[in-house]
Amino acid sequence: MGIGSVDLFAVALATVASMVVGTIWYVALGHFWRRAARLGSEMSEPHFGIFVMTLVCEFVMAIVFASILQHGEIVALLEALWVAVLLWTGFVATTLIVNTRFQGFGWDLPLIDGGHWLMVLLAQACVFSVFL
Repeated sequence: MGIGSVDLFAVALATVASMVVGTIWYVALGHFWRRAARLGSEMSEPHFGIFVMTLVCEFVMAIVFASILQHGEIVALLEALWVAVLLWTGFVATTLIVNTRFQGFGWDLPLIDGGHWLMVLLAQACVFSVFL
């Protein structure tokens, strides 16, 4: 079972869900995130290319996540959510913590960004439990 067998409609929906989660998350926590990332108010708004890159990366994430779920024959919501938590804990949270701490940032930045990625994976798990 490879990536070619993944339902692209489900992947597209999961990608849209990821973008919605990110929008809500960073609109709500943008002030705290800017402070944690040491970005002043003079920071310009992100340009279109950043959003395209984000869309592509979240699409790739959704394809890989869907492939993992299909390979494990996981379709139940709670199982998909558990896999999301495992992936986040093992790969996302760990790399965020290492990178941000080595870059000299406090714990608030990986908590904000890590929370976002956990919500993204949980949202994708919900989509995939319905559409895969």
